[in-house]
Amino acid sequence: MGNSEYRKTIDYILDLIRGGMLQVGDKLPTERSISEKLGISRNTVREALRGLEILGIVNGKQGSGNYLTDNISESIAKAMDVMLLMNRTSKEEICSFRRSMEKTVCSYLIGRGCSNENKLNIVAALNRLKESEGTSENSIADRDFHYSLIYATENSFWITFMNAVSEVYMRWIDNFLITADHSIQMLLQESHEKMVQGIITGDTEFCLKAIDSHYDIIENGF
Repeated sequence: MGNSEYRKTIDYILDLIRGGMLQVGDKLPTERSISEKLGISRNTVREALRGLEILGIVNGKQGSGNYLTDNISESIAKAMDVMLLMNRTSKEEICSFRRSMEKTVCSYLIGRGCSNENKLNIVAALNRLKESEGTSENSIADRDFHYSLIYATENSFWITFMNAVSEVYMRWIDNFLITADHSIQMLLQESHEKMVQGIITGDTEFCLKAIDSHYDIIENGF
């Protein structure tokens, strides 16, 4: 299988996406039709589509065909897992990135101005987190709260990467939240409330201090 033919298949699919002929959820042309159109073997087409599936762009369904998807966050998370296994990154580096990214997110929300709808979503997520304290739903509510911040930016690129980082990060934080005693949970809740207060009042410094306090508690727990 030549690399040029493999690349030819990928470029063909990407051209369909660029041209608006494929949207998320649409079924791709069959392997046979792509093979005939490009004049390359079906095996080459199949391997190229599997490559796109690994990247989170294509989802192959047995007996149904291949569909355009947007599971890119999942593929990035898998890449980070491999990096961890190969010692190309560390838990500390991922935690540091997430802290920095969340500070960037909150600074952006304060600087640009967070819409009333997004503020309501953030406050609602905070309230659900408070109500979940001491229950099995706490780690899920914590995840939803942090997601509410990144989704409030309405920045698709940030959302994709933060979702990927959170997928890996939350595996560690879930266990921490389950085993944390009441005093630690109260400190975390206080930092969450201060983060929201900073966003609502537009106080960047106050918000960033709350984020640092939050991640200091978690990283010390690791």
